[in-house]
Amino acid sequence: MKTRTYLFLMAAAILVPVALAFWIGVSMLLDWERESRIHRVQETARATALLVDREIAVKEALLRVIANSEALSEQNYPRVYRLATRLNEGEALSWTTLVDENKQVIFNTLRPFGTPLKGSNLGFVDQVLGDGKPRVTNYFVGSTSQRGVVSVDMPSAPGAGTRHVVSQIFDARYFERVFASNALDPRWLVGVFDAKGIAIARNHGAQAAGKPMHPDMRTAALHAGSGVLRHTTHEGTEVYGVYTRAAVSGWTVVIGVPVADIEAAARTAATYATVALVLLMGMAVLIATFFGNKLSAALQQAGSVANSLARGAIARPRPTKVDEVDALLDGLHFTSEALVRESTARQALQHEREQLLLSEQRARRSAEAQSRAKDNFLAMLGHELRNPLAAISGAMSVLEMPNVKPELAANAREISRRQMRHLTRIVDDLLDVQRILSGKIVLQRAPVDLAEVLRACVEAKRLVDAGNHQWEVALAPSWVDGDRTRLEQIVDNLLHNAIKYTPAGGSIAVRCSVVDGRQVMVEVSDTGVGLAPELLPVIFDVLVQGPTSIDRAQGGLGLGLALVKELSALHGGKVAVHSAGHGKGCTFTVVFPLREAAGAGGPHPVTAQPTLDPA
Repeated sequence: MKTRTYLFLMAAAILVPVALAFWIGVSMLLDWERESRIHRVQETARATALLVDREIAVKEALLRVIANSEALSEQNYPRVYRLATRLNEGEALSWTTLVDENKQVIFNTLRPFGTPLKGSNLGFVDQVLGDGKPRVTNYFVGSTSQRGVVSVDMPSAPGAGTRHVVSQIFDARYFERVFASNALDPRWLVGVFDAKGIAIARNHGAQAAGKPMHPDMRTAALHAGSGVLRHTTHEGTEVYGVYTRAAVSGWTVVIGVPVADIEAAARTAATYATVALVLLMGMAVLIATFFGNKLSAALQQAGSVANSLARGAIARPRPTKVDEVDALLDGLHFTSEALVRESTARQALQHEREQLLLSEQRARRSAEAQSRAKDNFLAMLGHELRNPLAAISGAMSVLEMPNVKPELAANAREISRRQMRHLTRIVDDLLDVQRILSGKIVLQRAPVDLAEVLRACVEAKRLVDAGNHQWEVALAPSWVDGDRTRLEQIVDNLLHNAIKYTPAGGSIAVRCSVVDGRQVMVEVSDTGVGLAPELLPVIFDVLVQGPTSIDRAQGGLGLGLALVKELSALHGGKVAVHSAGHGKGCTFTVVFPLREAAGAGGPHPVTAQPTLDPA
């Protein structure tokens, strides 16, 4: 790619994250602006609900005056009628009715006093008198006015005389004054709905009174007293519907603000942000193009100087005002001075090639040694597999003999079992080494008391040993994080090695202790054949066999100690061996990290005391 392209990519790498961050910030600002506008509408809806409740409360107070008046208690109905008329004076959209406990309509201020009146649906009288409390009704059609109305019903005080219900009837248009007094935006859709979701009044379209609330808004209002719902109105306008429930009347006030009004500021801000971003990106591209052309010309001049140097002609270039390129041109100019030292450089290169040749020869010898070790290992594997197979074959031949003695057959079966265990151990060791070297072993870590693992392994080996050796066991509870099965495998290999290379009558010591409060040390010592000094560095290697100082009469492939080393490393530990020489026994030491906290199954290992178990 050209330098100019790299500059463009660099500018993009800088501007794209900036643009993303800028856009995220603008989006957050737009969301805040939208929420702020909706919050203002919610405050307006609550204020409208308070105005509705105020109108209801005022009329309730007037009804309470009539219901508790002396004229009503004396059943002076003309006087009560005059009082109600004065209270409704100048009010064309609200009137008062009086009904007694026998459901007889006494008067209606819409009609002159004494006009015969017949009311329908007067079942509310029993309910109001029974409750003894005022109530606010839902939308209904008045029997006298034949208009959509709502009412506030007030019972008279209980006494010795006839009880009455005084009702203040409101024409649905009465509440349109709330819309005018609240200075609502004329583009908003405002409605007042009763407890059943029937429209009482709307600021747009008086004919909407008596119609049900939008189904989605009705569902939302039933679940919550107030909230916001984005929906499409019956007129097809998409709005944010802000609703709240009036506390006194139980009616719901809904303000529908067109989505366009709420989103207008957001769209304007987004437009300005987009234009600013485009201008910023365009300016960045122009700047990158300008400096890209300048840098490209400087590099082209450097290329021309380099070509002249290859032809043997040195040219003095003119300054490019790019420091790095000018430094390069100066370097090319003085390159001719380096040609004098070419001979020395060639000699140094020749010496380097010789060193590389020697290194390659050493690597080849090492590979050949590893190949020989592999061949020796395969030969030893064949020998180790042949011996138990020959013993098993001989035992099978004995078992197939006719009239074989029982003790001879039992001995043959014991030989077969022993050799099968030997074969199984060889195959298991080979598989474990292969898994470890290929990284396929996964430890199942858990808190483990290493002393308990040692104790179990020692008891098992004692049974196999059948008293051929003396055992000394000193174990202190020591908790580690590890795989119990693999820890048992480590201990079993060390104990098996000690038994195998310690003559009968010798002794084996097993110790476990905490060192420095941070490590657990396991020691397995024996008085066996020991190790020669030259065998100590390679005793834990795979496919590397030391001199025949180890007694081969016991068999084995020499994989057990390699497994000990690799499994210890997987647990974060390390293994070491010490021997004073041939015939002086060995001491194998394995160190593991101590578990930081006390295990759930036992006490903290630092506070435990070792237990001696000599045999």
